[in-house]
Amino acid sequence: MQNRTGLAGLSIGARARQAVRAHKLGLGYLGYIAAGFVSANAFVLGGLAPFGVAFAASAKQKFGAAAILGATLGYLFSLDVLGNVKYIVAMAFLFLLRWVLSSGSLLKGIRPSGQALTALALGPPSLAITFLSGGSVYDGVLAVAELLLACCAAYFFSRSAQALELGADNLRQTDVTSLVITFCIVILALVNLKVLGVSVGRTLAVLVILICAQAAREAGGAIAGVAAGVSAGVIGGPYTFLMGTYGFGGLLAGVFAPMGRAASAGAFIVVNTFALLAARRILDRGLLIEVFVASILSILIPASFLKRFSARPAGDRAVQGETYKALLKNRIGGVSLALRDVADTTRRVNERLSGMVSGDLSSVYNAAADRVCRKCKNRSVCWQLKYTDTCNVLNDALGVLRRGEELAPEAFPAYFSKSCLRLPELSTQMNLLFQEYTARESMRRKVSQVRGVVTDQFEGMALMIDAMGRDLDELATQDGTTAGKVREYLQSLNVFPDLVTCTVDGGANMTLEVTVPTYKLSRLDLTELTVSLSDICGRDFGLPACKNRTDCAATVMTFTEKAVYTVKWGATQLGSSCSRLCGDSYSYVDGRGGRVNVILSDGMGSGGAAAVDSTMTSELLARLIEAGVSLVASLKLVNSALLVKSGDESLATIDITGVDLYTGKAEFYKAGAAPTFLRKSGKGGYVESSSLPVGILGGVNFEKNAVTLRDGDVIVMVSDGAVAGGYEWLVSDLEHYGGDDPKELSEQLADEARRRRTDGHEDDITVIVLMLERGI
Repeated sequence: MQNRTGLAGLSIGARARQAVRAHKLGLGYLGYIAAGFVSANAFVLGGLAPFGVAFAASAKQKFGAAAILGATLGYLFSLDVLGNVKYIVAMAFLFLLRWVLSSGSLLKGIRPSGQALTALALGPPSLAITFLSGGSVYDGVLAVAELLLACCAAYFFSRSAQALELGADNLRQTDVTSLVITFCIVILALVNLKVLGVSVGRTLAVLVILICAQAAREAGGAIAGVAAGVSAGVIGGPYTFLMGTYGFGGLLAGVFAPMGRAASAGAFIVVNTFALLAARRILDRGLLIEVFVASILSILIPASFLKRFSARPAGDRAVQGETYKALLKNRIGGVSLALRDVADTTRRVNERLSGMVSGDLSSVYNAAADRVCRKCKNRSVCWQLKYTDTCNVLNDALGVLRRGEELAPEAFPAYFSKSCLRLPELSTQMNLLFQEYTARESMRRKVSQVRGVVTDQFEGMALMIDAMGRDLDELATQDGTTAGKVREYLQSLNVFPDLVTCTVDGGANMTLEVTVPTYKLSRLDLTELTVSLSDICGRDFGLPACKNRTDCAATVMTFTEKAVYTVKWGATQLGSSCSRLCGDSYSYVDGRGGRVNVILSDGMGSGGAAAVDSTMTSELLARLIEAGVSLVASLKLVNSALLVKSGDESLATIDITGVDLYTGKAEFYKAGAAPTFLRKSGKGGYVESSSLPVGILGGVNFEKNAVTLRDGDVIVMVSDGAVAGGYEWLVSDLEHYGGDDPKELSEQLADEARRRRTDGHEDDITVIVLMLERGI
């Protein structure tokens, strides 16, 4: 009994699709033969037809022979066979090139582009025929221009083939452009092919215009109309008016497309009829017949076919946005995990290598004895009979080397000098081997330090990417309703904004951005506008921050909600009398989301070196915080920067105070820093830390503390020079201060700190005072 696949119960369309899948390869060959034949008959500039060569060169390897056969047949059965000699020769060259590249063992791996194959196949015969026939300079330039045109066509053919494989959903702008140019070449090839006086090329052009108008409305119809008009009109014949007719007809067909395909086709027919009347070509019935035939075909096309090319609804983009957000979050998480794994691996390797003994100091005299004593005739006496005495002498010699002195023969005991026959050579070898040992140990320490720096950098990057992932989760949501109300209000003032966005962040704080033409800004009272927008949005906005955009002569006004608190601050620095530079540095950073950060760094010692370390630390931290990098990640990156800044020891403390102006929560991050003093509800106190400064070793971490403050509370940040004489007095002075000027308080505390220092040493003194007030 034979098995066979039954087709009973399948529709005609399903049977056809199944038959196509069953004979896909054979139909592919036939398709490439037909496409090659058609492209070979596309003429430009009167008689140039390089598109057949370009198509055959751009075809895939498995369909290359079919494309070459089709293009060759197209050139042989063309109306201008003699003029196609160079193209027929080019097809032969192309066949040989493909055969050599596919069969040769050395060249089999080479996959030249379609442009390269086109140039190699068409260039030699075209230029040779031009020069052998005694062509002029114009003919030579024309041959080169034809070659460039063919190479460009090969590129667009290959891109079009890739676009068709990807499908309509995955097309990019360059793919659409390639398809449009390929469409123009097809129209060129078929415009002179007529059946009963009707041009197949122009009929196909009108059909494609109407399909594009149905699928992509005005834009699709207009683009297809202009492209088809250029091919069928200016380049394909004397019908120059078709360029404008097809373009305008495609535009109107897209306008009427929502009313149905009949209305769209009717609009196109009306435009072309009036164009024929205006051009006095109404007797050319072929043009009208072509339009009517294509219109009827566009109406008969199944609606399911058109849906494949229709634009996606707007709602799909929102779903895609959430999908992209999830994909981006997963990618960020993966990168962060990979960086953290690298950091952990580097740390484990560093710990394992640090725990390994690279070499005992006794190996110095062992190696020296091996080099010198091996050939000595007294070695059995020294290393067998007097082994203990010999080891003691050489250990004492290592003590000389450890003190940094050079080991001379006179440094050995007299009895050993008399018995050792090679004492000068032994001392020389021990000096040399000890230098090698110390250099090796120094390099080992440096390599270990570099591994620690790399670990810190990878950890810092992982933490930074983690923070990006958290920021992605907290992305603001759009409030389209409120944005619409703001737009209506501005339009009532005769101000027509280019863009209005209203967003609400994770803390339920609203941000409103309005982009208006710059010349309109002078007509607005910003105070009155702020009050009105606050009423519309139901929020209490502060005056907007305005930023001019020079690229489009517009101004972006950003309205943010007023914070509950504001911060007044002042700072005083007193440098050491022995140096003109202060070794302390501070920065004030207005962070994002209603948060301020104050950074204080104290470099090791005083003077220029300390100033460099502290300034570098505070400036790097300020830049990273402004960019939105988390404080923990910033610490890792700054610590690694100090470790590799120079070969000398480079240390700096870090003291960061961050205040959330919406909640009053103050956070204190310290790495080796002096205490921070508080006055909360009239009572003094301090926050201290036992962590290490940055720049000493890898793996430094912040010590973090937090407290919630209220209106009238005070924060005092100081460097270690301010508390060298103790700090109980500072708590008392802070409690008894009755003013509200932070600069005044900082000066008083700095002067008192200098007066109380009685140990005879001087150090830089920095005092920063922050006062929390309720916002207006």
